[in-house]
Amino acid sequence: MFKNYFKTACRQLVKNKLFSIVNIVGLSTGLASIMALSVLVYQYITTDSNQKDIGQMYYLKTSSPNGSQYTATTFPLLGEIVRTCPEVEAATHRQSWYYPWLKYEKKEFQETTEFVDTGYFKVFQLPFKYGNAATAVQDKFSIVLSEEIAAKFFGNENPIGKIITADDSIQLRVTGVLNHVPANSTVRPIVVLPMAILEANPDFKSGANWYNTFADNYIRLRKNSDPKKLDEKIAGIVKLNYAPEQKSSRVFSVPYSKITQENSSIIGVIIKGSIGAGVFVLLIILVNLINLNAASMYSRMKEIAVKQMIGGSKKNIIMQFCVENGLIVFISIVFAWILFSSLLLPGMGDLVKDKFGEIETGLAKDYPLILLFTGIALLFTILAASLPALKLATVKVTDAVKGKLTSANYKSSAVRNIFITVQFVLAITLICITIILNRQIAYMKSASLGFNADDVAVVNMDLAFNDPKAADSRFQSILNDLKNNPHVKAISANRVVPTAYDQNYNIYYDPATNKEVSLRQAPADTGYLPTYQIPLIQGKNFDDALVTQTAIILINRTTMNAFGWKNAIGKQIKAKGENTPYTVIGVMEDFHYQDLQNGIQPIVQWYSGKPSLGNRNLSVRTDKGYMKPVMEQLEKDFKTMTSRRSFSYELMSTKVEKQYALLDGILKVTNYIALLTIIIASLGMFGLISLFAKQRVKEIGIRKVLGASVAGIIRLISKDFLILVGIAIFIASPIALYVMKSWLQDFAYRINISWWMFFIAGAIALIIALLTVSFQAIRAARANPVKSLRTE
Repeated sequence: MFKNYFKTACRQLVKNKLFSIVNIVGLSTGLASIMALSVLVYQYITTDSNQKDIGQMYYLKTSSPNGSQYTATTFPLLGEIVRTCPEVEAATHRQSWYYPWLKYEKKEFQETTEFVDTGYFKVFQLPFKYGNAATAVQDKFSIVLSEEIAAKFFGNENPIGKIITADDSIQLRVTGVLNHVPANSTVRPIVVLPMAILEANPDFKSGANWYNTFADNYIRLRKNSDPKKLDEKIAGIVKLNYAPEQKSSRVFSVPYSKITQENSSIIGVIIKGSIGAGVFVLLIILVNLINLNAASMYSRMKEIAVKQMIGGSKKNIIMQFCVENGLIVFISIVFAWILFSSLLLPGMGDLVKDKFGEIETGLAKDYPLILLFTGIALLFTILAASLPALKLATVKVTDAVKGKLTSANYKSSAVRNIFITVQFVLAITLICITIILNRQIAYMKSASLGFNADDVAVVNMDLAFNDPKAADSRFQSILNDLKNNPHVKAISANRVVPTAYDQNYNIYYDPATNKEVSLRQAPADTGYLPTYQIPLIQGKNFDDALVTQTAIILINRTTMNAFGWKNAIGKQIKAKGENTPYTVIGVMEDFHYQDLQNGIQPIVQWYSGKPSLGNRNLSVRTDKGYMKPVMEQLEKDFKTMTSRRSFSYELMSTKVEKQYALLDGILKVTNYIALLTIIIASLGMFGLISLFAKQRVKEIGIRKVLGASVAGIIRLISKDFLILVGIAIFIASPIALYVMKSWLQDFAYRINISWWMFFIAGAIALIIALLTVSFQAIRAARANPVKSLRTE
């Protein structure tokens, strides 16, 4: 029987080309979207699934008196916790203080490096390809490599015992190679070095005290240990050992399972949105498939009646429909997989890789998703086949043979109307969200930044020069050439640039009032303000001609307001933990040194000294149209200084754009889902109107014979459906308003939601629905009434 069912299914697929194409297009695009969204969600919920007993893992956070929280503590704290808290089974720091250059024979690479304690591989139980996790970082001059980096150095050879030279001076012995760590792991070590190397660094050692908070700490508790009791003991250690200015800080443990959301809150927003969008699309394509099957049953009445007359049961009819729908679903899944793997998956990976990690897929790892998609396919096949088949099987054989399908036989018009309304509610809601999201992103991109990003290039000066002293001497000559170039307006050599400020904060206070303010702190040279055209509202800029400028600073307007000053020039502030007073010589107008999702924070910038290669970034402002020749000449000049890395630069306008790359990606996904939803909803309406027109074919023929116009018949057929779209607009608008008002709260600078946004969304939906309805309505209205009346 199955062979006969399959043959019949193939015939129906070819015979009803229009319905087959509509079904396959709707299902393929919908299922491809669900695949992409499911992979993203699955990637998120299986984050750190490679870690054993993750419930015992924690990391430490600090809460300052002003309410700010950050994942850093003083460096000595962890050692004291291990010494005095028996519930801690293992603990480690993770410090990326610097990335040494690693050399083996003629191969040389610089990779992301973590300096860790001996408990690192007890806290993070990562599998080793070669070596022993228990002893891998016990020796001061040992090194552990990821599988990928080991392959770059040694190929497929076991490198245990091999010697790698770090920074041309330190001999490191390879003691371990890690197996591949999944991309959705928050800890993916590439190069691991013992903390003992870092502790011998004088610069690191001088800052590793009980005042400075820069250490990232991770701990594994013993089973059945109470983290609250640990927090109480940590509080005692803080009060006993922290510097007086820091004793009011609170350090507490946080479950490691929360670290992904902590690192990037917007990822949580993306995941929730993905789940919601996936459910929406799933419902829409399921309802659409059921509706289209119901719409096609009119032409199948006589066929089913004949099968019943010769002994066919309801079970046979349902099986026939299941095979037919199963064939359509299978074809749709094949097309959906092609669309997903070739287009959607790479796009989704580009969207989240910077915040979340690359998306990796594989049969062994993702078999739950394969089971999910199989279940969805079976669900679609059974539901979409059973409901119309059962409806057909209940029709009287005599009525079916005569081709009668009266309203009494088809009592699902209310359900049909609800389905259409729900589909368009979802579609209109997504269109509204898309319009508002477009406006918000456009607003952030076009808003005044407080500095001029045009005609500025940022050159990376961290090129690892072979002879730093000779390179710096040559660099001074290059600077003189730039200053003498008539098309170069300003230059700045500074460690930070707008869009890339360090997370460097300290508490400053006004000695006159003792008022404390948490300030973001950064350096600035004399060319910084002119290069970025940041206006001064009070005082003056730094001046290289002055002999000493070690105790003078620039602040922004927000800092001045935070201290309650009207005139800040000559005011002094002190950093907690230091005795040196800093004198304000200038007040900068507020400028957005980070994206507009975040507000402008109080900032202090100290004099960084005369330009040198050690300042990381060289910013160059040129006349319009002269950036390329200036950069080409600069590249030639930099090639005269031998370095491990090549010359590169980036336009500041591009850096500003990149701040919104994730939001742009979310916008693309939202646009796609909104378009998909409206298309699927329209396809469903298309099928239902086809049924509606066929049910009233004789009525339309009679009306035409009696003089009804084509426009009148179109109005007759279209009226009810357009009313449903109007109801959908009425329902969707407040839903979209609520959703987007809540979402916009996360932005420090946001647009006002206006009525015209909902009007445009409704108009788009109405126009699309009208075009869909009109196509079928015109066909019905223009049909030959003679043929319509002779149809039996």
